[in-house]
Amino acid sequence: MNSSEKIKIIRQLSKKTQTEFGESLGVSKATISNLETERVPIPGYIVLLLKLLYNIDPDWLQDDNQSDFEKRFYDKNVKSESDISPDLLKKFNSLKNSYKKIITKAIEECYLVQNEEGEQIMVEMEKKQ
Repeated sequence: MNSSEKIKIIRQLSKKTQTEFGESLGVSKATISNLETERVPIPGYIVLLLKLLYNIDPDWLQDDNQSDFEKRFYDKNVKSESDISPDLLKKFNSLKNSYKKIITKAIEECYLVQNEEGEQIMVEMEKKQ
C-alpha cells in the first residue's frame, strides 16, 4: 500500500471529506485529491502535520511495504487522533488558510532544525566513543 492510499484511508477513518481533511491540514480539497491519486508527492510538512494532528507515524506512512494499520500510530501508547489539545486544534482549524500555511511551514522548519540538532548530537556522541 503506497502513501497516497494510506492518506485516503486515514482521511476516511477520520470520517472527513476531502474538504474537511484539507482544512484540518491547511490545504485545499484539490491538494488532498492530488495527494490521494498520486498526482503530487507528499510534502514534508503534510507528513509532519499528519504526525502532529493524527498521530501518524511518518516512517509507516512513507514505507510502501508497510500496510499494517496497527502500526500507523506514531506514539504507540496513545491511540488517539492527536496529541494536540482540542482547544489548540480548534483554533488552528479556525485560521484562514494563509495563516495555516505560515504555521505549518514554521513547524516544518522547527522539525528540520530539531532533526539536524539530533543528528549533530549523535555524531558527537559517536566521536567520543
